[in-house]
This record gives sequence, structure tokens and C-alpha cells, in this order.
Amino acid sequence: MDKIFTEHEWEDDDTGGGAGATNFSFVKTKPPKKDRKKQKKTEQSVESSEPGRFVRAPAATEETEVPSKKSRKRAAAESTQEHHCKNQNGKLMKSKEGQPNQVESQKVPAKNGTRKQNGSVVPPTDFRSKLVESLKGSRFRFLNEQLYKTTGEEAKKLFHQDPAAFQAYHEGYRHQIVQWSINPLDRIVKSIKKLPENYIVADFGCGEARLAESVPHKVYSLDLVAANDSVIACDMANTPLETNSINVVVFCLSLMGTNLRDFLLEANRIMKTGALLKIAEVSSRFDDVKEFVDNVQKCGFLVENKDLNHKLFYFFHFKKVRTVDKSSFKGKHFSLKPCLYKKR
Repeated sequence: MDKIFTEHEWEDDDTGGGAGATNFSFVKTKPPKKDRKKQKKTEQSVESSEPGRFVRAPAATEETEVPSKKSRKRAAAESTQEHHCKNQNGKLMKSKEGQPNQVESQKVPAKNGTRKQNGSVVPPTDFRSKLVESLKGSRFRFLNEQLYKTTGEEAKKLFHQDPAAFQAYHEGYRHQIVQWSINPLDRIVKSIKKLPENYIVADFGCGEARLAESVPHKVYSLDLVAANDSVIACDMANTPLETNSINVVVFCLSLMGTNLRDFLLEANRIMKTGALLKIAEVSSRFDDVKEFVDNVQKCGFLVENKDLNHKLFYFFHFKKVRTVDKSSFKGKHFSLKPCLYKKR
């Protein structure tokens, strides 16, 4: 008998006999030692749905696969995720009044890259707008450099060949203005308002003619391209204005180009003797302020005062003291440094 019990094993069959009924049968083949150890580990009692009752786990055989540690972790994670989803869905259920729960609503990514928030579609991180602004800024910097490095006549041809370039330039200019601590045109407007209202003003490089809109005086707005109906399109060195007809000439950030002498001589032609010349320019464009003042005075003007205290801009106030004929003038051409922007 000892030999029988060591070479064979009991097989427990709980079918048909009820609790405690057994059917003894002999197994001809003895399982390998490794399988017996595996079987012993897996034969653990698990708690059933009824308190106090335990059932024996099925023995591990070749057909029964014992889940690995990694599989058990995966199953636990999936269970947790499912539980979380159920909770989220519960939060999105309608409240007692029949309205969605606004407090617990969440952002859901949409296929087109936008996000839905409380049922409405919200644009993404506005990347497109930033890209458009960047492109506008790049074109403005390019056009700005071209204007500093060419004559007024060449700049006029540039904008004539590409009318959209002028609009792009002024869009970039407006973007620059909002970043300044002051707008130099505001200071010029304030000073002109103090002058007699019968004074006639010529605004060289007027842009969108804001000076004319801001003062009660008669203003001739001049620029390379007419931004609106009130602007006269012309080369700043050759304007259609009458000789000795203007009381005030303004150059507000418009002394651009390589032939500033021609601009100032044209201003001298149209100005009455004793008329005022107001200039505002970016301070970084000046290497030698005294040299600039001397060149302007050679064109028939006398400096009355200058303000170099501001960090960004210099302001000059000249008066016409004599008439200078452009055709006989022998002074050399001069210019200011170009106002270059950092490459981005």
C-alpha cells in the first residue's frame, strides 16, 4: 500500500456527490516534480461570494495558464482606468434641473486641433496669428532697411511696383509704435496746437496722415504712397507745393534715405522765411549730432533748440533764415544711420 500511495495521487472530483463526496481514481502517469511544486503553489483557497465558504482553485495543468505578474498589473491598471472613466461620465451627467453640470465640464480635444469647452469650439493656442504677426514683422524690417538704404526716388518706385508693400510697412510701423514709451508725433501735435491756426503745415512722410487729423490747421500730407484721399503721393525731394507757401514743415521719423539734403532743400523752397522746421528722429541713428545740425543749417536753417534727453528719440527745432536754390547748392549729400532691427 505504501508503494501505491507514493506512486499515484488522489484526484478530487466533486461532481454529483455533493459536498464531501469523492471519487477515487488512479492516475497512471506521475506528474513531473516541477509540475507538483507549481500545483502546490496555485492550490490556494479563494474567498467565494458567500461568507465563510472557500473553494479550491483549479490545479495548474498544461491547458491552464497562470497569469504572470506583469499581466496581473496590467489587469489592475485597466480596472482602475475603467473605474475612473465611470466617475468622469457620472460628473458629466445632467443635474436635477436637467442642465449639464457646468462645474465639472472638461476640455475635449477636437479633430481639427481646436478644443471644445462647455459645448463651444475654442481656437487652439493662436499659433496661426503669431505666425502671421511674425511674417508681417519680418517684411516690415526688410522694407524699413530698403528705405534707409535708397534714395527717395528709388523708394517711390519700389512702392509703385508693389503697392501692397506700403500697407505692409505701415502695419509693421503701427506694431512698433505700441511698444514705445512715447510716440514722438504726439509731442509735435502738442507743439503745433500752440501755433496760430492760420499757419499752414506740410507733413513730410505723413504715413496715414494722423497729424492732419489731430490739429485744426491746414495740413498738406505728403508721402511716397497715398494711404488715403487726404495724402499727396510724391517724392519728398520734389513736391507739388508752391514756393514760399508753408509756415511749418514736419519730419517725424521720416528722414529716411541716402539723400536727406534733397529733402531739406525742397522743404526750404516751399517754406516762408522765418517758417519753422520740426524734426523728430530715433536717437540711435546719430553718430554725431553736431554734424547733423551743421548739415541742416547749410540748407538755409538755424537751430533754435534741441532736446536730446529722451532715450529713444531726439527732437530738433529749426527756423528758415534764408532761401537756398537747389540747382546752385554745392553741399554734399548726407544721411543718418539706418535703424536696423535684430534678425529673428
